[in-house]
Amino acid sequence: MQSYIKKITLLLLIMITLSVVGGCSLSSTTAETTIATTNATTAASTTAESSTTDVTTGVTTTGVTTTGVTTTGVTTTEATTTGVTTTETTTTGVTTTEVTTTGITTTEASITLNVIVINGEYTLGDDFNQDSILVSLVRPNGTAIPLSSSSYTVSGFNSTIVGEITLMVNYYEYSATFNLNIVAPLDGLIITMAYYFDAQGLTGSALFNELDTIVNTGFQGVTYGEARYILDESDADPTNPNNIILVYLATSISNVWDYGDTWNREHVWPQSLLPDSADNDTVNTCSDLHNLKPADPSENSSRGNKYFDTESGYEPRDEVKGDIARILFYMITKYSQLSLVDRAPGVLEMAMFSVLLQWHELDPVDDFERNRNDVIYSYQNNRNPYIDYPEFVDMIWG
Repeated sequence: MQSYIKKITLLLLIMITLSVVGGCSLSSTTAETTIATTNATTAASTTAESSTTDVTTGVTTTGVTTTGVTTTGVTTTEATTTGVTTTETTTTGVTTTEVTTTGITTTEASITLNVIVINGEYTLGDDFNQDSILVSLVRPNGTAIPLSSSSYTVSGFNSTIVGEITLMVNYYEYSATFNLNIVAPLDGLIITMAYYFDAQGLTGSALFNELDTIVNTGFQGVTYGEARYILDESDADPTNPNNIILVYLATSISNVWDYGDTWNREHVWPQSLLPDSADNDTVNTCSDLHNLKPADPSENSSRGNKYFDTESGYEPRDEVKGDIARILFYMITKYSQLSLVDRAPGVLEMAMFSVLLQWHELDPVDDFERNRNDVIYSYQNNRNPYIDYPEFVDMIWG
């Protein structure tokens, strides 16, 4: 009996022990579960905070109001707005709804016109060379876009005065200015009359050929008949505009044309040695005003077609020796078939060349001659270069 009771007691002790052990295991599992849940909540919270921080990190907003924005799982990089609509914003995995922006002003970055001067120095009388500058449009990032010379205009060039000048380049709404220097030639004659600019810097045959081109360009001859009513102006007496000065005698007489009785038209280069015949209705070498002078009919006949010389031929008064020489220099420049020689001349020739060169030096250009040149220019649109620039004589034949 006692043995039976002991067995029952041992069995109860074993059951009680198993019950206690099971309860501890259950509590442990519950606690671990609770701890895990808490840690997960903390991690989720940390993750949420990290996500929130990531959204705002590296984003600068100034003067921008953003309302009603919902973002889920957003990663935003290098988004910057400073009073301007932002571009180049990269978003990954973004869901955005109802985005409204206010207070944003959009401005366009500046584009400039740039001029690089390659050749900044010009000589008096030069023409502007488009290749002396490089023009380009420059973007805000510094990129230059070259422009062709035909796409823009240049204004303000003037090479008639020594010194610095300012020019302007225009390309649509863009413009820029730049400076050039106009300098005098290192040596030689400085030409200031635009009519002769193309002769700047030339000497010898090159100068002669250029003057040939100049005096023939734009020439508008008059008829031999019209000359009768122009010489009274070109050779007018400076002290009495109703009179003319006769070339060989220096007499001042009435300028009224009376069919050659009081004065007639003298060909300084004799008509018989020219390639044409004089005709009142014709424009030719015989009607060129530069070669015609009012003369006393008797003196004109006395001179005839004699060449000019101090020992033989015909010698005019000292006061017009230079005038005569410069007229003949003009004739061989204007008409290529004519020539001056140092012997008795034939057809298309005149003499004495060496004597005429001396007369040019002995009798300088005067105001009467300059005025005559201006008057003739107003009628036939060309000038006598050797009156405007007596230096040309020495530069060609010196």
